[in-house]
Amino acid sequence: MKKFRFISLFLWVSAVLIAPVAQAGTNQALVELLKALEVNGTITRDVYELVIKVAEEGHTVTAPAVAKEEVKEIVQQEIKVAAKEQAKNQATITMKDKFEVKSADGDFSLRMGGRIQADAAVYSEDTRRQNDGSEMRRARLFVQGKLWDAWKYKFQYDFVSTGSSGIADAYVSYDGLPWKIKAGHFKQPFSLQNMTSSKYITFTERGLPHLFTPSRAIGIGVGSSGNNWSFNTGVFGEGIDGASGDEDEGFAVGGRATYAPLLSKQQHMHLGGSISYRHSGSDDAISFSERPESHVTNAREVSTGSINAESNLRTVAEAAYTYGPFSLQSEYYYVDIDRDSATLADLDFSGYYVESSLFLTDDMRNYSGSKGAYGKIKPHSIVGKGGIGAWQIAMRFSSVDLNDADITGGDAQNFSVGLNWFATNSIRMSANYVKVLDVEGGAGDGDEPEAFQVRGQVEF
Repeated sequence: MKKFRFISLFLWVSAVLIAPVAQAGTNQALVELLKALEVNGTITRDVYELVIKVAEEGHTVTAPAVAKEEVKEIVQQEIKVAAKEQAKNQATITMKDKFEVKSADGDFSLRMGGRIQADAAVYSEDTRRQNDGSEMRRARLFVQGKLWDAWKYKFQYDFVSTGSSGIADAYVSYDGLPWKIKAGHFKQPFSLQNMTSSKYITFTERGLPHLFTPSRAIGIGVGSSGNNWSFNTGVFGEGIDGASGDEDEGFAVGGRATYAPLLSKQQHMHLGGSISYRHSGSDDAISFSERPESHVTNAREVSTGSINAESNLRTVAEAAYTYGPFSLQSEYYYVDIDRDSATLADLDFSGYYVESSLFLTDDMRNYSGSKGAYGKIKPHSIVGKGGIGAWQIAMRFSSVDLNDADITGGDAQNFSVGLNWFATNSIRMSANYVKVLDVEGGAGDGDEPEAFQVRGQVEF
């Protein structure tokens, strides 16, 4: 606007200065005004001289035409400069699939989003109650972005929980080095199904051996990645609330490496491994338990109860392959527990799962080689835009063994089938059938229920 006000002033002053001599007093005053505008930087010396030239040559026949062209040229130049200055400082706002604001130079950004997952389930009970019902599985909001390009941040809160327990992610990272450094509260790098967001896993719940996965914790991590590989490691304390009571907090050291020997638009192969060592501190209790791959029920299919443990070592081997609409994924978990007792034997637990999926439409799973994890499904046809969305069928076998020495937490196997409908990039409907095939030992010994669960999911 300043530029255009100047142009109007320029034309008006020029017109007055070439008026009849009777206005000489006024003209002199305007000349003084032009000098003042030049001094304070409103106009340049070149512009000042041009206006004076227009005034001095105004009595000739040809000069006004020449001056008119010069005025036209400078007006165009001023307009271009004003447009460039405006574009240089103009932030961009993205609304498609996400809400994000970015500065013109890309050094700063703010992204807001979240997810809503609503579940309902009914159970065919066997020997124990399973309580049919519904629940809000997750209701998360997050803010993330960049500061000065190299600094990144994220804060995510789950409103299903209360107080500090609802804080999922709260960290800052620095990307200005060959290695990315992250500090705060975030996921410990461990296992493929864990590092794949709950928005993008194939079934509504992760497989049984997910119970061995260490939870989010406060720590500092270091990582690096390429197009088809990733490596992340870190040192962690406890969760968001720290140790309980007056107990000393334990610590964990862990890492994860992934490699994709095949990575193309139509196929990819994922190989990976994770390890996590945790010392329990003075609070040496540890436990493992899991529902029957359906979260609505409160019944635990397997559970060790509290175990005195000085330390534990968890490992997992990861593998996955995708070719077009077909995908196969599997992981094997092993846990070694060093017990805080001279009379009690150490413990070994294990588990694995194998799952496969197939899209019935012209779609496929989205894999990131630099993250070593699966991402958002983007249907080729969108419901509401003349399409039918993406349709996917899946099946899974999972097993976990929590029986060893004097601990009988249960040895269980599940079989699941699933159907997913991705109406758009952001809207997903899922239906899962879970059959508990067998449980040996523990509170769920001999209990073989069935579950039918549906989920509606929106992410934004």
